[in-house]
Amino acid sequence: MEIEKAYFTLPEILDRWSMPEADLIYLAENDKLRLSVRVFGLPLEFGDHEMTDDGRRYNVPVERKHFSGLMDLNARDAFRLFRCGELFVTEFRTPKADYASLWDDAEPVLFNVGDLLLRREERDRFEAKSGFCGARAEAAQPTFHASSDYHNVRCRGREFRL
Repeated sequence: MEIEKAYFTLPEILDRWSMPEADLIYLAENDKLRLSVRVFGLPLEFGDHEMTDDGRRYNVPVERKHFSGLMDLNARDAFRLFRCGELFVTEFRTPKADYASLWDDAEPVLFNVGDLLLRREERDRFEAKSGFCGARAEAAQPTFHASSDYHNVRCRGREFRL
């Protein structure tokens, strides 16, 4: 029985795609694949970047809360994590805002390579965009899928937007 997961470990992805770990590392380090980590009760500030008249960037906080869930790593942090095996992280990327960073004098969080995850949405995005899927994924996925309004159609690993 296969359960519907929101995220996958890297060994699961490597098995699905039948690819060497070095290729997955390459994709993450070059920002072609966004890796995530699971956090619990982390004090995070979400906000946007604004520019001053003289071109300097500054942060504008939008929300502060204790967050539990998946947070995405910046490509530079994925690079350093794979190189060192572990890394203290203070900032994350998020679709909610321009930035997400620790606040309230929170200590940086230590992650190791075993903590890395891939969201289901990111896996599906990468597979649809690249047309790539390993032997197991090809057999498991239907050859044709369309959104309810048929604006997005996927056929044999290729995606069409109508």
